[in-house]
Amino acid sequence: MHGSDRSQSAECAAAAPDQLDNPSCVIVGVQATAARLSQETVAAQEMLTRFAEWQGRAPESVAADTTYGNEEFLQWLADRNITPYMRTRDSIHRKNSPFFGPERFRYEREHNRYICPAGQPLNYGGRVYRNRAFNYIGTRKRCGACALKAQCTSAPFRSLNIHQHEPARQRARELANTPEFARAQRQRKKVEALFAELKHQIGLRRLRLRRLKFVREQFFLAAAAQNLKRLVRFLSPPTRPILEVTA
Repeated sequence: MHGSDRSQSAECAAAAPDQLDNPSCVIVGVQATAARLSQETVAAQEMLTRFAEWQGRAPESVAADTTYGNEEFLQWLADRNITPYMRTRDSIHRKNSPFFGPERFRYEREHNRYICPAGQPLNYGGRVYRNRAFNYIGTRKRCGACALKAQCTSAPFRSLNIHQHEPARQRARELANTPEFARAQRQRKKVEALFAELKHQIGLRRLRLRRLKFVREQFFLAAAAQNLKRLVRFLSPPTRPILEVTA
């Protein structure tokens, strides 16, 4: 994942997310985590918090892959006014679905209901605690006679689950279609390049130690080796060859 505040920091997660100074590609932070999907956003929050303490201000934006596009992390970013340049976790499922997505339904706050593409209401049906969502449902009578039913659902009536942080997720979907999103994702490739170097050139395809504290040491050493390759460029200013001039 890549975060930006003009002088840019970045993180990404495999077994160890990295913080990266984007212009120089020097790693300025490493955090080893357990190899579980849920730990990646936890590590991202901790690293972004440390970045804010270090710089005295939060990043302006964060770019990441779909792994980070869950509702809780998107809401965490929204609460801190950090712009998320990442696709939502449900984007693949939504892309393959033949039915209308939630964005085709219009919310009426005064009635706490959604209006479907055919103009029919889906009324509030209660909370789904397992998914931390709110359920809105149509009726057999309205949906059964609807001309758009084949595009909406294969069930007798349409049911719409709206996550409690849906506005944050919808914001991320909107940003995914902007030039800024494409630009941020291109910058994120610098972080991915460091992981490729780590695996293919430094040889860290597999961890050689067990227990998190030892893995953390191993990644710190690997990051130090990567940084030495880049910091050597700043030891002396670049020189240009002197060309002889003949008349």
